[in-house]
Amino acid sequence: MKRLLAAILALCCLPLYAGDVELGESDQAAIRFAAQDYAQGWYQGDRERMARALHEKLVKRAYLRDAKRQRQLSELDKAGLLAGNVPQNAQRYATAPKRADVEILDGVGNAATVKLRMDGWVDYMHLVRDSDGEWRIINVLWEPLP
Repeated sequence: MKRLLAAILALCCLPLYAGDVELGESDQAAIRFAAQDYAQGWYQGDRERMARALHEKLVKRAYLRDAKRQRQLSELDKAGLLAGNVPQNAQRYATAPKRADVEILDGVGNAATVKLRMDGWVDYMHLVRDSDGEWRIINVLWEPLP
C-alpha cells in the first residue's frame, strides 16, 4: 500500500519537474527561429543561415561507431561544422522530406534546452542569449535515429 501511495504521489508531482519553461513568448519564438535557421540552413546548404544560429563557441558532439564498430566521440566546432558538407545538402535534400520538429524542453533567463528532431537524427541543443540579445546554439549532442 505504501508503495502504491508513493507511486501515485510521484506521478502527481511529475508535471512540476517536466520542463518548466520560464521564458516569455518572444523568447520562445526567437529560440524556435534559431533552431529552424540551423535546421533549414543545413537542409538548404545555406552556411550563412546556419551560422546566424550558432554561437562562436559552439561544440557539436556525438558518439558514433568507427570502421571497427567502436564508439568514438565525434566533435566539431562552429568552423568545422560550417566547413563540412553543408553546401552539398541542397542537392542531397532537394526531394527528401525536411523534418525539423522543434521542442523547447526547458528555459530560464538566458539559457534554454531544445530537442530538434530531423530526418535521420535528433539534436539536443543548449541555446544562450548572446551579448547582442540574440539566441544562439552553443552546445549540440546528436544521435542518429535507429
